[in-house]
Amino acid sequence: MKKYIFILLLALLSQSAWSQKIGYTNVELILQYMPETKAIETELTKLEQAISKSLEVKQKYYQQKLTEFMEYKQSGKPITPEQEKLAMTELQKLEGEVQKGIADAEERMMKRRMDLLKPVQDKMQAAIDGVAKEGGYVYILNQAVGAGIPSILYGRESDNVTTLVAKKLGIAVE
Repeated sequence: MKKYIFILLLALLSQSAWSQKIGYTNVELILQYMPETKAIETELTKLEQAISKSLEVKQKYYQQKLTEFMEYKQSGKPITPEQEKLAMTELQKLEGEVQKGIADAEERMMKRRMDLLKPVQDKMQAAIDGVAKEGGYVYILNQAVGAGIPSILYGRESDNVTTLVAKKLGIAVE
């Protein structure tokens, strides 16, 4: 008798689990069509150009000093070990500054991108939450492509809520 009750209970639990509504969307596609994304990309491009100019100056200065040192050594003029050591120390310091500048620039760009995208992502999340509540969805998954493989390998088109989320955001996606 206990065995039958257990099987009945398991069947009821399975049925309620399968009756939950699950949808999916393509967050990257929606993000691509949001008008804020173009403004963000424009701002990031300008920032990248400004940073590149600053780094270019440092790199040119380092390259100039390296060239001067190499030309001096190749000229055959005498150089003391102390002078050579000082020159090498200066070159290493300049090279370190260039490398640090590159790393700082990458970090600055990534932080700025995240800062700019945060409000857009929050807006998109609010739209997804709204669609989920209105449509009675328990879960909405992202149809993202990570490492070349989408996280959703199969989904009914009727469960794709991408157009509903886009509509809630007032944009059209193709």
